[in-house]
Amino acid sequence: MADAGQRSLTTPLILAVAAISLAATALLYAVTMGVIRSETEIGLRATVDTDVAALADIYATGGREELIARMRDRLTMRTSGADQPHYLLADQSGSPIAGDIARWPMLSAENSQADFVTLENGAPVFARATQLAPDLRLVAAREYGGRSALLAHVRTAFLIAGAGVLAAALLLGWFAAARLRRRVDGLNTGLRAIEAGNLQHRLASGAGRDELAELAAHVDELVARLAAVVQAQRNVTDQVAHEIRTPLMHLDTNLLRLIERSADPLLTASLGQVRQDARRIAELLDSLLDIAASEAGRGDRRGFETVDLSEIGESIADLYADSAADLGIDLRTEIVPRVTLPGDRMQLSRVLSNLLDNAFKYAGANAQVTLSIEPGPRITVRDTGPGVPEAFRERIFDRFERGGEAGEGHGLGLSLVRAIAARHGLRISCRDADPGAAFVLEPEAKQ
Repeated sequence: MADAGQRSLTTPLILAVAAISLAATALLYAVTMGVIRSETEIGLRATVDTDVAALADIYATGGREELIARMRDRLTMRTSGADQPHYLLADQSGSPIAGDIARWPMLSAENSQADFVTLENGAPVFARATQLAPDLRLVAAREYGGRSALLAHVRTAFLIAGAGVLAAALLLGWFAAARLRRRVDGLNTGLRAIEAGNLQHRLASGAGRDELAELAAHVDELVARLAAVVQAQRNVTDQVAHEIRTPLMHLDTNLLRLIERSADPLLTASLGQVRQDARRIAELLDSLLDIAASEAGRGDRRGFETVDLSEIGESIADLYADSAADLGIDLRTEIVPRVTLPGDRMQLSRVLSNLLDNAFKYAGANAQVTLSIEPGPRITVRDTGPGVPEAFRERIFDRFERGGEAGEGHGLGLSLVRAIAARHGLRISCRDADPGAAFVLEPEAKQ
C-alpha cells in the first residue's frame, strides 16, 4: 500500500475522467442550446413575418378600418399559451391607433426592423415594424415564452444527464483506477520480494498484453539474468573455496605428520604455529563464505521452520556457563518462554554464539553479561564492560572491524551476525548500556 504522504497516480486519473466528462457535457449543452435558440428564432421570425404580411395585405385590400377590425379579432381570439401575439397600429409619430402594445418600441419602421424587445407589461417578444403608409406604421410581435420553457426543460434535462454522466464517469474511473492500483500494488509486492533477495519470484502472470504486462515481463527478464549472474558467482565462489580449502587440509595433514616425526622442540613449535595459522586462514575463508551466503540468501525463506528462540537461548547459555566461570564473568539470562521465529536453527544459534563470544572477549573479567529474549522477537546481549564509542557503533558490523585493541579474531563475527539477521528479517544495532554495550536484534521497520 502507498504511504500516507505518497501521491497516487489514480487520483489524477479519476479527476481527469470527471473533468473530460463535464467538459463534454458542457460542450454538448452549449451546442444544443445554441441550436434550439437558432431554430426557435427562425420560427419566430417566420411567424412574425407571416403576421406582418397578412396584416399588410388586409390594409392593402380593405383599408385602415378593416385592418383595425381584423387586429381586434385576432387579439380577441387569442388563447392561453406561451407564445401570445401582440399588435400596434400607430401614426407617423408613434402614437397608438389600435392594438394592445401601449408604446412604440425602439424599431425602425422605414427599414422594417425586427428584434427582441420588452413590452411595457414586461413581456419579452420578438417584433417587426413596417411602414404601411406615409402616416401609418405597424408592429407585429410574438412572445417566446414557449422557447424559454423549452430551454428551461433542456437545461434541467442536461443537469440531470450531466450528473448521471459525471457519476458514471467517476464510477468507471474508480473501477479503472482500482484495477490499476491492484496491478501496481501487485508489482510493488513482487518487487519487494525481489528486493528482499527472492530472485526466483516473477511479476508477469501471463495474463494481459498491456504496458504493465510488458513492464513486468521486462523486469522478469532482468531478474532472471541477475539470478543467473548471482548463481554463476556462487558457483565460482564455491569452486574457489573448494580449491583453497583442499590444499589447506592437505597442508594441515602434512604438518601434523611432520610434528609427529620431529624430535626438535623448536621445529615442533614452529610447525605448530604454522598449522595454527593455516587453520585460521581456513576459518577466515569459512566465515567469509558464510557471510556471502547469508547476504545472497536475504529474503529467501526456503528451508525455514518455526524455531524456538527461547530454547536455543537456554541451550547456548548452558554451553557458555563454564567459559563464563573460567573468565570470571557473571552470565545471566532473561528469557521469556516460547518466543518463536521462522528461520534456520543453526544460523540463529550461531548468531547467539557470536554475540556471546564478542561480549566475553571485550567485557573483561568481573563483568556481567546478560542474554535477553522477549516477544517481538527481540534479542539483547548486554554487558557491563567498557562499551563501544558512539562513532564506532555502526562500523563495528563491517568486515574486519575489531573493537578495542584486541588482536584475536578476524573481525567477521558481527558481520556474520548482521548478514544472518538480515536474512531473517531482523536488524542489529549497537547501543549504550550505561555502563557497557548492548547488541539488540529486532524486526526490521516496515517500509
